[in-house]
Amino acid sequence: MSYIDDLIENGTNFQVRRGEGTASFTPVSGRDEDIEAFQGVVRDLRCHEGDGYSIHIDHLMSDRAGSFVDVVMITFDAK
Repeated sequence: MSYIDDLIENGTNFQVRRGEGTASFTPVSGRDEDIEAFQGVVRDLRCHEGDGYSIHIDHLMSDRAGSFVDVVMITFDAK
């Protein structure tokens, strides 16, 4: 099982929508605690980029102080 498959199957602190060759990750809610917890998922996704996927978009929130990401979109590498 690849890193991304394991994350999708067993991960917490996020919601995922998987499409044809893509997936998007978002916090479970807009609450500060959930957004902060999601930053660990963002770090892991960035760290493992190249392990079967590339980050297409990681969107920085404009309505909060700091560098909080509220969505990460990835594209899966062609097999």
